[in-house]
Amino acid sequence: MTVTPNKLERFMHVILYIFGLILITEWLRPVDKLTDTGNVFIFVLFLIFSLLLHYFRIHWSIRLILNSAYILLSLQLLYSEIALPWMKGLLVDVTANAGYVYNGNWELITNPFRTLLFFVLLWLVTYLIHYWVMVRQSIFFFFILTVIFVSVLDTFTPYAGDMAMIRIIIIGFLMLGLQSLLRLMIQEQLACTATSIKKWGMVLIGVILLSVLAGFGGPKLSPQWPDPVPYITSYSNKALKEGDGSKDKSVGYDEDDSSLGGSIEPDSSVVFYNNATEGHYWKVENKDVYTGKGWVSIEEPDVASFSIGQDIGPLDIYEVPEVMKTKEMTAKVSMEEMYPHILHPQSGYLKKIEGNSNAEMNFIYYLGMDKIITEWQNGEPQLMKQYELTYDMPSFDIAELRNVTEPDESMDLVMEKNTQLPEGLPNRVYELASRLTRDETNWYDKAKVIENYFDRPEFIYSKDDIPYPDTSQDYVDQFLFESKIGYCDNYSTAMVVLLRAANIPARWVKGYTEGDKTVYRGESVYKVTNNNAHSWVEVYFSGIGWVPFEPTKGFNGEVEFFDSELKQEDIKDPEEAPANAEQPKEEAKERRDTPDQEDKSAGATGEHGLKGPLKWIAIVLANVLIITAIGYFFRRKWVPRLHILMFRRKSGPHFTAAYSILLKQLKRAGLIRPTGQTLREYAAYVDAVYGTSDMSELTAGYELMIYRGDVEDGEWEHLQSAWERLMKKTSS
Repeated sequence: MTVTPNKLERFMHVILYIFGLILITEWLRPVDKLTDTGNVFIFVLFLIFSLLLHYFRIHWSIRLILNSAYILLSLQLLYSEIALPWMKGLLVDVTANAGYVYNGNWELITNPFRTLLFFVLLWLVTYLIHYWVMVRQSIFFFFILTVIFVSVLDTFTPYAGDMAMIRIIIIGFLMLGLQSLLRLMIQEQLACTATSIKKWGMVLIGVILLSVLAGFGGPKLSPQWPDPVPYITSYSNKALKEGDGSKDKSVGYDEDDSSLGGSIEPDSSVVFYNNATEGHYWKVENKDVYTGKGWVSIEEPDVASFSIGQDIGPLDIYEVPEVMKTKEMTAKVSMEEMYPHILHPQSGYLKKIEGNSNAEMNFIYYLGMDKIITEWQNGEPQLMKQYELTYDMPSFDIAELRNVTEPDESMDLVMEKNTQLPEGLPNRVYELASRLTRDETNWYDKAKVIENYFDRPEFIYSKDDIPYPDTSQDYVDQFLFESKIGYCDNYSTAMVVLLRAANIPARWVKGYTEGDKTVYRGESVYKVTNNNAHSWVEVYFSGIGWVPFEPTKGFNGEVEFFDSELKQEDIKDPEEAPANAEQPKEEAKERRDTPDQEDKSAGATGEHGLKGPLKWIAIVLANVLIITAIGYFFRRKWVPRLHILMFRRKSGPHFTAAYSILLKQLKRAGLIRPTGQTLREYAAYVDAVYGTSDMSELTAGYELMIYRGDVEDGEWEHLQSAWERLMKKTSS
């Protein structure tokens, strides 16, 4: 059976669409690996659906409706847990996120809005594939872009692109071979049977397979260029050391806290998942020696050792006070970033750690640091990917806490260790602590007064433009009396220092906030990222133990308090509740505790968005992109008039170029010249459509010039008028 040119062209379009889809899936694979994006198959189905609409030439308005319906249904499916309504909820979400984008608060953008933007991006990609297939009839450029994209990710990210590159090269060569054959047959009008095409395809596949096998089996050179990543990293570290040390740090856990200060960059990399029934902070360790610049720990000999599955209650690490109310909880922790320490709930009483049984592995509990380390029996550190914790989570009775007004005889070591302050601490810090606590009689109310002091409007939560203290300047003194801007380290350190200045034992704690609720491997869990790295305060109360406090603006600590002395009828009216009753911070109600999210009150005034010229540059660039996109989609309207202006003063030798531009513009207007049709036949068809004879006159002049090699004097003016009339008609 002989294959006609029309069938060949349709077949080539199908092949190019398929190859384009395969290549775009190689762009989606790293998204699945490097981010927490799930359900990638929904996006792949959207690509297939959108490409099919393009292939069958569905009208753009119908495509808009169908693709929009697919996106809305997908959003409803993916986020049904948060009850995302249809149009009303979507409009509210888009409006709110548009404000975040305008103010530069990228970390506040919600997941549904991010998914919507990703769908729009894929929608644009399908249009580009359609343009390359139907107009250019070549996706070689897209093939090269895919190779570059995977190469860059393989070099600079954890994504391993070895197999992806092999797939891309095989697909690309197969695509280029088939495309070259089909284009040659169409252009040269070669008659060919389906059998011969299949045979040629088999030969092409055989050559590609032999090339791949030769590549695998042949000798290979070692890398000729050094790995750029270590060089870039070392250069950055060198620049930081040689500079003033004020370069931004990345948020996340770091053992070294000896030099606090400076701005921090967000990092949304996932650290761990947990399925705790209730959200709470996760503790890594505490530090108790304040140097005036940061925190250090003195490793103490008091340690306890236990194994997997062992009940640690009999080890006398701690005793649960009789006045404490607790409830038993369990949580499975799945680590994505590996550390030798075990995460445990803040203020919780750990009872057991379970995981993959290994008799040679121990847990070392450092009592002074409240830190748990995993290691082999030979002392080497051991990393645990997954483990399950059993613990008692307490609720603190405010009435019992208020009974503590001074240290008792059992607290000598606690007072000595946890009231330490550097000798050079400025006197105004002591004066501020005394002024804040002088009207309170017990430790709890004193701690709450200091905690609430940071809710004042002059204190601003921000991770940007945070200064380092000068060589002779105290970190806390700078924050309290000069900058008054910072993030959790500033707030928590300042509260600990003020408590110690008031002779109340306190320590600095670091770990993670609860994270965000999400679905991971079909289970509802909390996702905790580096952005959730956090620090807070613990105060020691005799007979009760260490109690967490949260001074950082916008966070509530996720700790349960109750007051046994309050009767139910006393708290019916919230306005009549005692001023010292435990209330969640207003800002924490409005957003979950994510340290990377900036304070809303500051964001509303533009404190932390794009500032000054940067904001206007972003607005100008956005407008330029919008105008460019509009100009591209309506190019059939203005391109002809631009060409008319360009050719109005040109002479005869440019007539061939003008005629070629006219042919392209006619094709752009939908008057496609069939394969095999002569120029005269095509001219008659164009004149019949527009009701003129201009195209025939231009074609006759074009043929005359081709055969004679010039244009007669005065003829171009006549031909130019006809050419301009046709160009204007194509834009209507």
